[in-house]
Amino acid sequence: MGNGSISIRKILGFCAACIAFYIGAGFATMQEVMQYEASYGSQFWVVILVAAAIYVYTNWSFTANGNREKLSRGGDIYTVYCGKWIGRFFDYFSAFFCYMCFIVMCGGANSTAMEQWHLPNGVGAIILAVAAIVTVFFGLNSMLRVLKWVGPAIIILILFIAGVTAVIGWENFSEGLKVVDSHQYKIVQVGEGNPFASGASYGGFVILWFAAFLAEIGGKNKVKEVYLGMLLSTVAIFGAAAICCVSLIANIHTTWNVGIPALVLANQIHPLFAGIFAIIIYLGIFSSACPLLWTGIRKVSVDGTTQYKAITIIGGLLGLTVSCLVPYKGVLNIIYGLNGYLGFILVAFMIVKDIRSYWRKASLKKSKD
Repeated sequence: MGNGSISIRKILGFCAACIAFYIGAGFATMQEVMQYEASYGSQFWVVILVAAAIYVYTNWSFTANGNREKLSRGGDIYTVYCGKWIGRFFDYFSAFFCYMCFIVMCGGANSTAMEQWHLPNGVGAIILAVAAIVTVFFGLNSMLRVLKWVGPAIIILILFIAGVTAVIGWENFSEGLKVVDSHQYKIVQVGEGNPFASGASYGGFVILWFAAFLAEIGGKNKVKEVYLGMLLSTVAIFGAAAICCVSLIANIHTTWNVGIPALVLANQIHPLFAGIFAIIIYLGIFSSACPLLWTGIRKVSVDGTTQYKAITIIGGLLGLTVSCLVPYKGVLNIIYGLNGYLGFILVAFMIVKDIRSYWRKASLKKSKD
């Protein structure tokens, strides 16, 4: 191919990697979809549009600025937006936050393995941690090759179960909307009744997840290919969320207060699918755990070096140990809350930076004319 051509294979690979990163245990279980989106009944589409808009803008900006600055380490994107000192704070905090989220994923994998397969405490976390360490050990490109298969597999299976149960329960969808809108059930809801706030919270939560990840991918690849891959992932992720909403609302009498709504829906098709879906949840945890561990490790080492590989092993094993031994739920609630606030502070810096870049570019073009 010539220098100006684009690779469909790479576009699909970037799309799949974004899907895999975004879809963790919360999306795969559909608990996330229930609390953020389906709980708003006839307004669920507002939540989806707001979250999708934030996802597209922030990820476009990370990719564009990473490519413009030719960043070799994604964490440097914060300095691009915020300057040296504030950027350094964001860099350290986001790396720490992502690493803590990796520990959360280990804990989630452990719980899933204990509840669904009755494995001894620690086994589920060990399986996840070892798989993540091996994947991250070989660097960013290796991780992308793995995630490009995992992401689509999860989406396809989620779409199958949500699609089938949406069709089965379609005649109950209108009634389900009335039930949700009338607050007949006390469904846990993010945003306190405001769909815009819920969408902003949902879109804002992953800002610091994607910042270094897409900035480095943008810095090392053709920006148009990354853009197209990210946009395709937007359609896949939020399209799947919309179908999941229809299914959850159509079956609201059985899904509104369960821990894992997806398992209830899977059982409606066949009990066998409940067991299969436990594997999907586990894959969802794995697909988020890898980039989270990688983001934390990249802060203190260079991808592919001996130091990077050693710290990947040490960091993965340390996270595994903490997830099995230390109760840290209260600390994590504080970190998650801070992440939401800091994510939107970062967006303010991003908007200022992007507007300045736009006007600078426009002025240069005008002077040449």
